Amino acid sequence: MPVEESPRWWYALVHVCGRWRYIVFQSPLRLHLQLVCNADTPVKQTLDAWPRAIPIIIEELRSRLPLSGANIISALEHHERVSQIDLDITNTLLKRLNKVMKKPYPVLTHFELISNSKSAPVLRDTFLGGSAPRLETLSLMGISFPALPKWLPFCLNLVVVQLERIPNTGYISPEAMATALSALTKLKVVHIGFESPASRPDPGNRFPSSFTRAVLPALTRLSFKGASEYFEDLVARIDTPVITSLETWFFNQLDFDIPHFLQFISRTQISGSFKQAKLYFQDRRVYIHVGHHDPPGGKKFRIALSITISCHAFDWQVGCLAQICGKISPFLSNVDRLLITTEYFDNVVFSDWKDYVDNPQWLEIFHAFSALQHMRILPKLGGIITSALLELTGERVMDALPMLHHLYLPPPSASTQKAIQPFISSRQRSNHPVTVHLTEMD
Repeated sequence: MPVEESPRWWYALVHVCGRWRYIVFQSPLRLHLQLVCNADTPVKQTLDAWPRAIPIIIEELRSRLPLSGANIISALEHHERVSQIDLDITNTLLKRLNKVMKKPYPVLTHFELISNSKSAPVLRDTFLGGSAPRLETLSLMGISFPALPKWLPFCLNLVVVQLERIPNTGYISPEAMATALSALTKLKVVHIGFESPASRPDPGNRFPSSFTRAVLPALTRLSFKGASEYFEDLVARIDTPVITSLETWFFNQLDFDIPHFLQFISRTQISGSFKQAKLYFQDRRVYIHVGHHDPPGGKKFRIALSITISCHAFDWQVGCLAQICGKISPFLSNVDRLLITTEYFDNVVFSDWKDYVDNPQWLEIFHAFSALQHMRILPKLGGIITSALLELTGERVMDALPMLHHLYLPPPSASTQKAIQPFISSRQRSNHPVTVHLTEMD
């Protein structure tokens, strides 16, 4: 019998007749039967009504969860039956969880805790009896868990580890994090996200004279949000031979010194898939996506590398992006298609684009794309990019974008097309013509 998405799929079947009820309950594990309990479930009465062989799912992601969480606590007391926990909790409830969840949960495979409290709740080192042997997914958001590095090596079946909005009280050093993750040979997905720039490691404890990199043999996706220094220290200590997706989100800073990040990319296979790129300016951040279409020639864009920087002002965004593109330029040398776009700046009049132009920084961005053949510019940025391209005339005509053949300006862009004519003429005279298309790039 097919198992539907909802864990409650079997509820109606057992109420059809006694025979159906008997058949369903004969194979609770093979049919993946699960009992769902939330804050409104009368747990004691409900669990007494069903066979004990049926695992329990405890889920309550509503912000109106009662402070006492009496029904949740009652369900958690059946530690030998709980297979999945998804909770949005308060500090008060977590204190009760720390008390009731000191025993091992032998069948628990999925655990998610979310907190939106101003003061981050703390998981104790006695959580789950110190281990969860069958746990496959661990997701903590806004939760402080200082004992995590000591706890992870006892959860050898973990496949997904998501640590989001790690508070300052839950800071874990890059060295401790890398050591803990290295024990998880089945790990495929890791997300580490800090709440504030205070995630920078202690400068005095960075990089001993020698250390051995840990290998995460199954990891395919790594994402990070925090200070670039932390990420530097982390990736310097790990190898991920089969990784296919790398996402980073850095807090804003004056200088991004990321040599270990670059070395880490070079030790993976993802850099060979960098064929297309997207520069995206948004209200509070700017990012670059690099990847390829999968399958080749298809419409689905698969992101292999994503770098986001938290930054407000547009000129700062351009500066940060120029710095990042310059740093990762060796990995952009095969990119032949580039999209430059934005979805914000409602308070900016882009007809006054001269106030937002820093041509040298735009040229730094262009220098990184030495093999670029197709470039698409969205309307709001047409004047800004045109001004930068006008620097590439006369003797400087081949200083950047030497392989560019096609420039896409969405219609109507007659004024932009006229303004860019000196650049087009210079490329024509240099025998490296560029064709302007008043159309969308495929």
